Parts: sequence; structure tokens; C-alpha cells
Amino acid sequence: MSDYPAVQKALAGGADPAMLCATCPWDRNCITPPTMTRAEVEARIADAAAKDEAEQAAAELAGVNPGLPTATLVTLAAYAGRDQSAPCCPVFAMRLRTSTGRKAAELLKDSMQKWDDDK
Repeated sequence: MSDYPAVQKALAGGADPAMLCATCPWDRNCITPPTMTRAEVEARIADAAAKDEAEQAAAELAGVNPGLPTATLVTLAAYAGRDQSAPCCPVFAMRLRTSTGRKAAELLKDSMQKWDDDK
């Protein structure tokens, strides 16, 4: 699911990308940062694994088949990659696919390689 459904709809309807950028709200980013950190994802997975382990121990005490680690599997499916997923505007994505977009990506890469975390 996109964070930019109106932009997707406008692009599909033939709207000019430059017009969409010009009318974009000032507080909207071209790229939305990931919603979770790696530590948050790992904590959710650890909580689910602990729940599954407790259920497995209880099942073994009761003498029944413990079954699959359902909480862990569902948690992995729901949260895996959320620390790296950064939704972006469809116009931004479209422009990155061009030769000029490649140059912009190279500028971003250069900026990241020169990044000074002390500032």
C-alpha cells in the first residue's frame, strides 16, 4: 500500500509530474523514513518467540503436539524489513528511473559517503 495514493492516481490519470511536485504539501517528503528501527523489529520477533516457547512448553507438559511457532511466523511476516523499507513518492520513483535520476542517486550516494556524523 502506497503512502501516496493521490499522487499515484493523478499520475495514472496523466497528470504532469512537475505539476504534482509543485503542488505537493510543504511537509511531505519525497522519501518516508522506515517506520521501525532494527532494534524494534528484533524486539517484536523476540517477544513472539518467547510466546511460542511458553506455549510449546505448556503443550509438552500437557502431552500434546506443540504445533508450529505461529506467533513467530506471523510476526516475521508482518515486521520483516520494516527497518529498511522507505516508501517514496511515485513521481520520485519515476524520476529515479531516468538517466537524470541516476545522476541524482549518485549525488545522494556521494553525500552519504562524505557524511559527517559528528555534526
